[in-house]
Amino acid sequence: MSAGKIVLLVFGIFVVVVAIGLIATGGAVLWANGVLADGEGYLTTKTIRIDKGSYAVVSEPTDIEVGSWWVWDWGDLATFKIEGSNDDSSNDIFIGLADARDLDSYLRDVSYDEVTDFSINPDRLDYRNRPGNSLPAMPTTQDFWLESVNGPGTQTLDWNMQGGTWSLILMNEDGSAGVDLSIVLGVKIPWLFSTGLGLLLGGIVALSIGTLIVFLAVRKS
Repeated sequence: MSAGKIVLLVFGIFVVVVAIGLIATGGAVLWANGVLADGEGYLTTKTIRIDKGSYAVVSEPTDIEVGSWWVWDWGDLATFKIEGSNDDSSNDIFIGLADARDLDSYLRDVSYDEVTDFSINPDRLDYRNRPGNSLPAMPTTQDFWLESVNGPGTQTLDWNMQGGTWSLILMNEDGSAGVDLSIVLGVKIPWLFSTGLGLLLGGIVALSIGTLIVFLAVRKS
């Protein structure tokens, strides 16, 4: 085999390997979108139990930066949902999303727990307790919430992602201590199906090209 054909063979094999990776990734994305998503198209976690003696459980601030160059609507990229219910039948649930600075002011000198680490597999939630001596105002009386839901039974907060620094809070509706909740987190990515399909089709095309290159390299003159 000539040096030129050896180079052609190596290149063809490389293209085939890349193509197999694209096909596998695209297939996995399509499988996740079709099998793991719920009826509304959300990829969701298992039920997460939260049982704390403080007045609230708060996520660490999430900073979403939007530069002047950004031309897409964040809501077109992903929609999140937090679905929760109060396991204490004597209390209703409150779920709120707010600017982190407003939430810091609301919880000043109030005892609450901040989530510092969260993983799905294995399931783990780590907290840092923030001590305080004050009672919080009822969350339903505040007007700084970007999004909020409250009431009996299962409540669902949907949020189209947007720029800012946000924190999520989980409380009893009346602001009392003792947070005993079950929640499910979900994300819906509108472009997930088209991305998976594009990877799959691109992989098939690349596999065809790579196979042809390998055939031409090993074909006898």
